[in-house]
Amino acid sequence: MDEDKLKTIVEEVVNKAVEPIKQTLDGVTARLDDPDTGLVAINRRLDSNTGAVIELEKTVTGYADMYKINDSNIRRMEKRLETVEEDSGIDVPRELLLEPLPETA
Repeated sequence: MDEDKLKTIVEEVVNKAVEPIKQTLDGVTARLDDPDTGLVAINRRLDSNTGAVIELEKTVTGYADMYKINDSNIRRMEKRLETVEEDSGIDVPRELLLEPLPETA
């Protein structure tokens, strides 16, 4: 078998194997280019939701900061109250005591 005939056979086999892949790729490209369901539509949805996500992050961060401040204030008040309770001889039920803070690494 000469070299040209081998090249022709290999080219036919490769083209035959690649053709379904090309067709599938053309279909995918057409779907991605579709303005109603393609990348443009996806990007539009992402852009519209990004603002809402940023607002939620700000809100959650604000609540977290408020929680830390409130927890700090409550613990300061507890410390003051414990002093008064000890000096007055008041026995505080266990369920009314604050849980200790979790250890942070």
